[in-house]
Amino acid sequence: MKKLKIFAVGMLLLSGSCQKLDENLQGSLVNEVFFQTESDLDAAVTAIYSRLVSDPWNGFGSTRVWVPLMGADDLTTLSGGNKQDFKEFDLFAGTSQNGAMRSSGWRIPYSVIYAANNVIQNYEKVNASNPDNVNKLVAQARFLRAFSYFWIVRIFGDIPLITSVEMDYNAEKSSVKDVYDLIVADLRFAEDHLPPEWPGNPGRPTVWAARSLLAQVYLTMAGWPLKDETKYALAAAEAKDVIDHSPHDILDNFADIWLLSNENNEEIVWAIQFCSVEKCNSPYYMTQGGYTTMPSEESGWDDVFFELGFYKRFPAGLRKDATFHTQFTNGISFEQSSTKHPYIAKYRDGAEKGKASYENDYMTSRNMNYLRFAEVLLIYAEAQAMADGTPDSEAYKAINRVRDRAGLDDLTPGLGKMAFRDSVIAERGWELAAEFSRWFDLVRTEKVETIKSLKDPLDMQPVVEVTKKQYHSPIPDYDVLLNPNLAK
Repeated sequence: MKKLKIFAVGMLLLSGSCQKLDENLQGSLVNEVFFQTESDLDAAVTAIYSRLVSDPWNGFGSTRVWVPLMGADDLTTLSGGNKQDFKEFDLFAGTSQNGAMRSSGWRIPYSVIYAANNVIQNYEKVNASNPDNVNKLVAQARFLRAFSYFWIVRIFGDIPLITSVEMDYNAEKSSVKDVYDLIVADLRFAEDHLPPEWPGNPGRPTVWAARSLLAQVYLTMAGWPLKDETKYALAAAEAKDVIDHSPHDILDNFADIWLLSNENNEEIVWAIQFCSVEKCNSPYYMTQGGYTTMPSEESGWDDVFFELGFYKRFPAGLRKDATFHTQFTNGISFEQSSTKHPYIAKYRDGAEKGKASYENDYMTSRNMNYLRFAEVLLIYAEAQAMADGTPDSEAYKAINRVRDRAGLDDLTPGLGKMAFRDSVIAERGWELAAEFSRWFDLVRTEKVETIKSLKDPLDMQPVVEVTKKQYHSPIPDYDVLLNPNLAK
């Protein structure tokens, strides 16, 4: 298997709810001429990865990825200026006209799905000398499709379930359950065919990534809106297998996770890879680091920073110090700043003026760490307790490994099921702050209404009564105009 390089060969472009295919046969991945060899198939899989990273302003590497998640209590933005897209969801007033929500929550994930469908629909045309290699390639496509559908379904609820590359302007919405059924099927296939490692290719998912993502999916299915509590046991089993048999582990020092020199460390189960010009001929950068998440006092743009109430509730210790940027380079503290809020420290390494390895002041080559071993431990702890009705010693051991690294005391023994579950949810909030999970955790556990009441007076306040109506984002109006069935 050749080394994965992210490049836009035969890139599949999505416009609205349909895709545009390059008419040049040299770049077309769906043409009958193309799918002949394993090399062709590998190029088509590489094109899926390119969809994850090709847009630093709107894709998974941009600050816009947080826009539909801003109703959580970890992140916020400026109340004025040019941050309308960001603050809408923080105010619980997200609209279908929100361009950032459409880009990061809908258009980019669907473009990944179409590119994955292209592989899944055409791989059998390949004249393969090694069927195992073909299955590994298809498994990557199905993993990436599952990841993308998991992202979209949690944001929007009922959505079109597209499994081909054919344009359909009349696609009906499928139920949340039907979408999850496809996600589970894709990840089970990935489990069966992905290898335990990809030497020299950290961007490709392994069997451990598939099992970790499936554990995350099952845990979500057990909560709102499906509330299928039979999935807790399945989540626990998948997570336990990763804990017991994978090469992954938590690092001794929380701050070491975020060093650019230490990317793809043993704690990272799967990350979306971004690449500097020094490492790749066709580099792709992200904009979550750099000026977009820095304070204006450091020439930053104040796109996203932490809520003050969240910071005040966060347990003191080394983890807190590595999570929050509170002392600015101009010598002032965040309390003296224009926003009076702390900023994200996790993504600062390699993004300071004069020290950065990036093309522009607003870009870095930092990876998006989507799955960490610490989260797998917390998935197991929660899922086991909820499945069996009480936390066992292994569940306590799992959460305490995370707490011990943070410098916290072990969790109180003898907790009941719900008290233990709530402790895990709180721990997930601290451990995974600004890592794309807090909003989804609050939604699946139906805690949004409770948490929003804990906002500090200096945090942005909801402008409407918060109900489950705000648990899902409205489908973008542009796509509804293309396909009126999306309005149903």
